[in-house]
Formats: sequence, C-alpha cells, structure tokens
Amino acid sequence: MTYTDDRVDSGLTDRVSLLQNAMHKLGADVIRLQTQLSEIATAAPPRSQERAPASQFIFNLSRDEYRGELAALVSWVNDFLIPVYAGPVTRWCPAWWEHHEAVGRLHALRLSYLELTDTTISGASGPGIWHRDHLDPVLDRLFAPDGPFVNCLGPAGHRPKDS
Repeated sequence: MTYTDDRVDSGLTDRVSLLQNAMHKLGADVIRLQTQLSEIATAAPPRSQERAPASQFIFNLSRDEYRGELAALVSWVNDFLIPVYAGPVTRWCPAWWEHHEAVGRLHALRLSYLELTDTTISGASGPGIWHRDHLDPVLDRLFAPDGPFVNCLGPAGHRPKDS
C-alpha cells in the first residue's frame, strides 16, 4: 500500500468514526423521544427535568421505570452536564449510557445534584459540596486511565472497555 492509500484509509476511518458517534447520539435521542411519546399516550403530565429524584437508585428500578429514569438522565447529561462541565474540548463517550458504571455514577450524581443545588434543602453551601464531593470525583473516575471511558477517548469514539 502506498502513502496515499494510507491517507485515504485513515480519512475513511475518521469519517466512519464520526458517523458511528452520530449514530450513538441519535440513540440517546430515540430513548428520550420514546419516553416522551409514552407519557403523551398515557396523558401523564410532562416530566420536568428537575423533578423530584427517583425513590430508588436506577439499578433497583423495574424495566419500565429504568427506561424512564434513563431517558431523564440522558437529557440531564446531554443538555446540562456535558455543555456546562465537560465542554467541547473533553472527549465524552458518545454512547456513555452503554457503560453501566457510567450510568450508575451519573445517576447518583444527578440525584445528589437535585438535592444539593436546592438551597432550601441543603443550605447555601449545598452547591459547593455538590461540586467538591460529587461532580469532581465522578468526572475524575469516568476519565481515569482505568475508567469506563478509557477506550472511547480516541478518534474512534465509543468502544466497549474490553475491546
């Protein structure tokens, strides 16, 4: 293979990776939209992103409750957490919800966010405590050398940890 062929193959690989990442992002949108459609069909009031936290940790919910809570988590992570705290520079796994460890940690982070950013419950220091005790350790773990996103941080995007 010539040098030119290597560049063409590399460019194709990069484009395929970008398309795969776009597909994963669409998957998150599908989860969110399916949940919204279910709510409309049952005439339930629309879910608020800032609703009261689930009474149970996400892994202890029924399948239907899990889907609803995951959809709320996907919205919170994609609409709030990533833009505000991860930003465009950080390589966030585009299919983070496929990493069980990430789902568990991010769900716990969201529950603590709902509690600690309500200063009527947590007091004026609640948001600072959330940053120090919850946000920073979760982000450190997700991007750790042995963390759940370890194989997803390269140009190829999402890849399971064991591949």
